[in-house]
Amino acid sequence: MNLLSNILNMLRVQSDGSDTVLWLSHHIPKTAGTSLKLGYAEAFGTRAIKQLYSPEEVKHVGNGGKILLPYGTKILHGHFHAHPEQLKLYPNAKRIVWVRDPVERAWSLLGHLLAVQKNKEEYQIIYNEFGENIEKNKLDVFEFFLTHPRLQILNRPYQNHFSKVPISDFHFVGRTHCYAEDLQRLSQVMGTEIPLLEKNVRASGHGLPANREQYQKLLENEYNIVDGFL
Repeated sequence: MNLLSNILNMLRVQSDGSDTVLWLSHHIPKTAGTSLKLGYAEAFGTRAIKQLYSPEEVKHVGNGGKILLPYGTKILHGHFHAHPEQLKLYPNAKRIVWVRDPVERAWSLLGHLLAVQKNKEEYQIIYNEFGENIEKNKLDVFEFFLTHPRLQILNRPYQNHFSKVPISDFHFVGRTHCYAEDLQRLSQVMGTEIPLLEKNVRASGHGLPANREQYQKLLENEYNIVDGFL
């Protein structure tokens, strides 16, 4: 196959998505995004979904940039931030996001970090402070996680994610603690039944004390953003 044929084939299978993308599905970490991705695949087919998880694409799209997409892409789903330019690039698209109680989301993220992300710099910061006592003093670790300057970006996602597009401008906001119920609501919005497929789920708040006021105060600005949607 010659060079011209290769170029023509590439043009046929890739596009800017301006006429096909219908949904911008913003996945904030630890808000049921993995389960939702599986449901999308069942409902729309894997070819209709462009997963945005590579750091380069996440940053580029989150800054309002354009990327080439597989032809026929209907959904962009991943960790990209919302940006006003995105609706200019995809004029037929609507925004989707799910939110979770900020304390429970941070607790779940910490559990994920300690369990499967020990190669990360953030884990090393915690390990340097607590050593082998990480699992024994989980609540102390959690307070450290919420207050250390280099870790706060992990547990203040709403302030970052909704800095350019307010949550009130999203077409759909789901609640993870009402996942099954809100998934039915999303199915109605999208016009397609999205199956309930749960993956990578960590129990909300298991191990946290009943009185969470001290943690809620640390995440007060996060609550100010999503309180009306929880």
